Amino acid sequence: MTIFLRRNEMSDAQIFQVFSLVYISVGIGMVINPEFYKNMFADFVERPAVLYLGGVTALVVGYLLVAFHNTWTADLSVIITVLGWMALVKGVVIFVCPKHMIRLMKGLVEKKNFMKIEAIVAIVAGVVFVWLGFCPESPIL
Repeated sequence: MTIFLRRNEMSDAQIFQVFSLVYISVGIGMVINPEFYKNMFADFVERPAVLYLGGVTALVVGYLLVAFHNTWTADLSVIITVLGWMALVKGVVIFVCPKHMIRLMKGLVEKKNFMKIEAIVAIVAGVVFVWLGFCPESPIL
């Protein structure tokens, strides 16, 4: 029994399927219960431990995506690599410059339409990921 995954153990379609479930769930959650998400973002600003856990999560997810899917190709699977690098950089920035991240989060939370825009972006991205992960006619499958 091996503990380590081999490179490309998950297919691109499977990774997009996971992304689609997360993005659509969060997007719909933001539409249905925006106050919960506003409070959650406020917790990142007010509670260093929550910011730290967010940094750990971003760093681990980003590292795993980069370690097992760092493919710079001219097709849509490069989205996975870009999201992995973005998560990895976000995790590093949270650890190295937490005050900068707190200032950024405060600015976003205070914007009136931030939750609506964030929800729309998450749902649209989730729908694109559904197409890439679940639809037989997508260029990934």
